[in-house]
Amino acid sequence: MASNSVFSELLKSCKLDGSNFTVWKRKIMFLLSAENIDYIIDESEPEEPGKDATIEEKEEYEENYATWTKNNKRARIFILGSMTDSLAAEYEGEQSARKIMRTLEKDFGEVSLVKVLSLVNRFLSTKMNHGDSVNQHLNKLCVLAEELKIAGYPFSEEVQVMVVLNSLPSTWENFKTNFCHFDRVLNMRNLRNHLLMEEDIKLSEGKGKNSNHTELHLGEEKKNYNKRSWQKRKPNDDLRETLNRKRGRDDRGNNSAQRDDWYKKFPCHNCGELGHFRADCKKKRKYSDQKKQNNKSDEHKGKSPPNGSPQDLWPHAVGQIVAQNNLV
Repeated sequence: MASNSVFSELLKSCKLDGSNFTVWKRKIMFLLSAENIDYIIDESEPEEPGKDATIEEKEEYEENYATWTKNNKRARIFILGSMTDSLAAEYEGEQSARKIMRTLEKDFGEVSLVKVLSLVNRFLSTKMNHGDSVNQHLNKLCVLAEELKIAGYPFSEEVQVMVVLNSLPSTWENFKTNFCHFDRVLNMRNLRNHLLMEEDIKLSEGKGKNSNHTELHLGEEKKNYNKRSWQKRKPNDDLRETLNRKRGRDDRGNNSAQRDDWYKKFPCHNCGELGHFRADCKKKRKYSDQKKQNNKSDEHKGKSPPNGSPQDLWPHAVGQIVAQNNLV
């Protein structure tokens, strides 16, 4: 169980990609030593005894070969499993863990000026993007610094701290200023602790802002809902548009086909013919003339008789008597 946790941690922090061979080899040797199988890298396959060997020697060989085969298989899995997929595909054809490690040392273990320049360039140009994990970014820079140290070009602790601070994004400007102005020991351990604390503070502040934005958004939704409800209760349509919709017309009453259908269904209130309404009737309006006569007769009711001769007053008096005694 312990080997599984160590191996998984190795895969997360330091996976061989060809540029970090020195650090990777040291960590893979730690893992093989913890499993008591590190001798596989130095010792080759046991030699088979001759024909004249004794039974004890043959039995000892068989026992050693079985143990070596088992341990070689485990070491080979650890080595190939801690590589990138492209590298593992190149070396998985070899069955001996010792030969795989020797080949890797030839391919990536030799220190050259080109390799050193590449490591220096990567160490100084690696930048942390906004939202990246601080711990992963520091591990990446620490691996590069360790590679340079093993290659014979180490950087001091103060220089490593300055490189890390310079690699932080613009959102960390206040932290960089405060960290440089306070009197504290400039080493990677101290910087890591302060960076992790600052990351926790930023994450907590970000969660608080998101919750405030959510509450504001909900308040705006409620406000907009009330506004929409008020608009539904207070329509802007006039009475004519409402009547038109109830009668099947359009909002403006401009649909000529519907208007012609209505003309054919109802007669004109003036002339009684179909095809138009009273407002569009061109004949003399009988209803309006009749209404005027009725209004004149209503004006004389309830008033004193007009001045004039007895002959003029006689019809008016007779009308009043008939109306009062219900003689009609």
